[in-house]
Amino acid sequence: MVEISLKDFGLTQNEEKVYLKLLEIGSSSAGLLIKKTGMHRAAVYDNIDSLTEKGLVSHVIKANRKYFYAESPERLREIVEDIKKEAESIEKKFNELLPILEIKRTLSQSKQEATIFEGKKGLKSVAEDVIKQGKDFLVFGASGGFQEIIGLYFWNFHRRREESKIPMKIIYSERTRKNKTESALPMTEMKFLSNIYKMPATTWVYSDRVAIILWSSTPVVFMIRSNEVSESYKEFFSILWNHAKK
Repeated sequence: MVEISLKDFGLTQNEEKVYLKLLEIGSSSAGLLIKKTGMHRAAVYDNIDSLTEKGLVSHVIKANRKYFYAESPERLREIVEDIKKEAESIEKKFNELLPILEIKRTLSQSKQEATIFEGKKGLKSVAEDVIKQGKDFLVFGASGGFQEIIGLYFWNFHRRREESKIPMKIIYSERTRKNKTESALPMTEMKFLSNIYKMPATTWVYSDRVAIILWSSTPVVFMIRSNEVSESYKEFFSILWNHAKK
């Protein structure tokens, strides 16, 4: 007989024992359940309560006595969905924290300057610095947030970038290909990677600077000025670029 374990569904060992016994014997009084499980009276009641909260156990009253029964195992599917949603929420929080954690790591490894810019004005300040530096402009993790938040300045920025003869290379997710055209932006090469998904941050690499932009209604830019860090990011971008497709 196949061994059944419900621990992966968020049940404790005792909850599993009570639930499986109810599935086996059907409607049962607390006294019978105590006898069948061999568990202490208080433990059985505690686990009945916790299983009831999870929607796995219900009861009916017959002749002024409570009889407990196990709900359909299909309820476990709902628990799985709840676990998945919780995992997705944790993953989202992790993705939001990852760029910040990476910055903390790189700051501890070499001498550099770090600056935080907030809001549209802060984002424009970083874009103006791209024009001022006049170096190749590398972008990955783009999701359209720059144009969406900055509005008409987006086109003004790229027109001036063209006038300053600053080439740009940008890597998008393959899923965005149908919405992108190479002719949309001047002096721009675009490539696509199938294994880059929508990210909560976009990375700009230019000159000796790395700017990590967290997109929200109030964007936040973490700017690192360091030759060492910048070169590392440029090498990483080169690896992505070589694997990307036009």
